[in-house]
Amino acid sequence: MKIFVNNKELEVSGQRVLIEELRQAGYEIPSLCYASDAKHEASCMVCMVRNEADNQMIPSCATFPTEGMRIDTESDEVTALRRMSVELLLSDHGARCGLCEGKEKCRLRKLSVQIKAKWNRFGPLAPVGPKKQIHVIGRLWFEPAKCIRCGLCVYNSRDGFTFQHRGFNMQVVIPDQSKSHASERLAALCPTAALFLKE
Repeated sequence: MKIFVNNKELEVSGQRVLIEELRQAGYEIPSLCYASDAKHEASCMVCMVRNEADNQMIPSCATFPTEGMRIDTESDEVTALRRMSVELLLSDHGARCGLCEGKEKCRLRKLSVQIKAKWNRFGPLAPVGPKKQIHVIGRLWFEPAKCIRCGLCVYNSRDGFTFQHRGFNMQVVIPDQSKSHASERLAALCPTAALFLKE
């Protein structure tokens, strides 16, 4: 199958989502809610690309290529939308990098620096309350203030982590009776080090 990426022809299998096809071809596509070989739902919108064939913005982590697509990964418009997505996440992120133990592993922090996101574009930063760290299982801990609700821990732990409430009040929680269903491997999926390992 042939598609065009930034006006260059690209042969793709059509069996994998766009983000995988594009990354294999050498295009840098950022993402926070996506991890290869893990269940996910498009939520962060950081991997947005534009299909010039119909002028639609699409999440590359949830879209399979189709014949004749004309994908734009680098225009000012695409970059601006990605930056806005990151800035929206930052506006609700209740952690400060200078005080964060997991800042070196935080993909949100690295991406915000890379795309020059403004931390307070959408108003004051989310308040930082007392540090609350919840022991989950084994070496796995959860710090809710850092969570951006990407859902990777929810979709990849059966009867473990779950969403509570809806809309702006939605949060990720781990009920006590569900902690045994979680796994330490979830820490590697978390894009903000809200899930982390410690002895």
